[in-house]
Amino acid sequence: MVFTPEDQILVGLAVAVVAIGVGAFYIYSSKKPKACLDPEKFKEFKLVKRLQLSHNVAKFTFALPTPTSVLGLPIGQHISCRGKDSQGEEVIKPYTPTTLDSDVGHFELVIKACLN
Repeated sequence: MVFTPEDQILVGLAVAVVAIGVGAFYIYSSKKPKACLDPEKFKEFKLVKRLQLSHNVAKFTFALPTPTSVLGLPIGQHISCRGKDSQGEEVIKPYTPTTLDSDVGHFELVIKACLN
């Protein structure tokens, strides 16, 4: 079978269209993990591990809602953590996670305890 130059162009265009279609389908059909953070409200996350790194520094590992969830926070950004101090007063402090946004199912915070 002999292809004329016009036939070769048509076959090339058909292959290109199919390749672009398959690529577009793959990109748009691949599901990205949903981010867990909501900038409008606080959320609770379960503490699954606490590792003492020094006498006043510990690494806290928190579970995300599902094993495939991501935190959804760009590198260099912080989250606000809310809790109570030793007197029962509410305290809100910013912390930067030490895990990447590509890490799924959990996030980690390294916290230094400043006892006064």
